Amino acid sequence: MFLELWIILVLCAAESTALKCYQCNGWHGDYPLRYSTAATCDNRNNQCETTQYCVKIIDPMSPAVNYVTYKADCFYQTQIQVNPTNLSYIQGKTCFPYQDGSAPVKRWYYCFCNDRDYCNTAGRTGLFIALLIHQVYLFFS
Repeated sequence: MFLELWIILVLCAAESTALKCYQCNGWHGDYPLRYSTAATCDNRNNQCETTQYCVKIIDPMSPAVNYVTYKADCFYQTQIQVNPTNLSYIQGKTCFPYQDGSAPVKRWYYCFCNDRDYCNTAGRTGLFIALLIHQVYLFFS
């Protein structure tokens, strides 16, 4: 009996330590109306769980576009390969510029958090950060 209670207690504790994250796609800014669809991030059933980080992967698009698209998801690692030669350790509330090895180079921003459930939300703070990143991208491109 004692062993059964201990197993249940351990399983409940393990379940409560998992970080819940949004798992969806969306956009910030002036998205063209002809492409508008229902935002999948409004549905809390679109979620995943991790013991590491929630991530929002932002695609700044091109300089002439007034919006950014993003994908919210779970991240199960503690490192990210930000370019073909640089491996970085992840910290909470940090964004990394990411580029692949293709020609022309594709760029994204990986923003990580682990301070609360659903921290990779599409709230006002996320909107401000996405638009700020987009403006920095425009400035340096």
